[in-house]
Amino acid sequence: MTTYEQLEVERIGRVQVIRFNNPDRMNALSPTMSREFVEAIELANDDPEVGAIVSTGNGRAYCSGADIGRFEERQSSPETGQPERRRSAWDPDFLSASKPIVGAINGVAAGAGLTGPLHFDTLVASTEARFSMRFAAIGMTPELESTWLLPKIVGLHRANEMMLTGRVYSAADALELGLVHRLVEPEDLLPEAVTLAAEIAANSDTTLRQIKRLVWQDLVEHDFGTTRRRSSEVFRASVRSLEAREATRAFREKRPPKYHDAAYMAELAAEVDEPGAN
Repeated sequence: MTTYEQLEVERIGRVQVIRFNNPDRMNALSPTMSREFVEAIELANDDPEVGAIVSTGNGRAYCSGADIGRFEERQSSPETGQPERRRSAWDPDFLSASKPIVGAINGVAAGAGLTGPLHFDTLVASTEARFSMRFAAIGMTPELESTWLLPKIVGLHRANEMMLTGRVYSAADALELGLVHRLVEPEDLLPEAVTLAAEIAANSDTTLRQIKRLVWQDLVEHDFGTTRRRSSEVFRASVRSLEAREATRAFREKRPPKYHDAAYMAELAAEVDEPGAN
């Protein structure tokens, strides 16, 4: 197991739990934390024993946003053309290609600690969680594509109010806004998130990634004809996929699918490849 400076990682069944672990700084997003978060997700994505990821934090905060020291450094340094591009923990291309991620928002989620999880697949929150698009209150504009994504989640006028005021919202407010989809008591947060992630992880990894890819492609697509053709093409291919064949066989034999049994799926693939196989 990889050792991290500002993360804790735990496996629960087929779910990888990744915790931000710098509670003294309210899990402020430092370069180290961002780099380690990317690495932890990449390792989970490459591990066939992991089907889904839960992201949460230790202490009073999920993530209080970017470390203010980084802004002070940039303010005192001369602008030198294009900024250096590093893989971000919240890169939409990176996260949309990832295994499903459930955000378990345990406490304060502000700035990047809120705009980042907008890219996750679903959000569960503690009743003690607090949310803020605080950028206007500190003289900055929202980041991480949130001016595009937040209105699609909570609606235009609600998103504008959140961004223009920089107000702090309660967990109950976030549920009413549609920002999170269920609230639980603090002690129940991780079990609830892991249960949800495990339900997702029971499905085929290939199918889950195809669904995520389609969702993100269609979210940015402006031509309905393109969306319709892509949907039809991917669906036709999925009907003939190995996973769909196994699901059909499992239904007929009245048993759970064996998507995650590598040896069994290899045998099924060999059967499908035999001449005359349907």
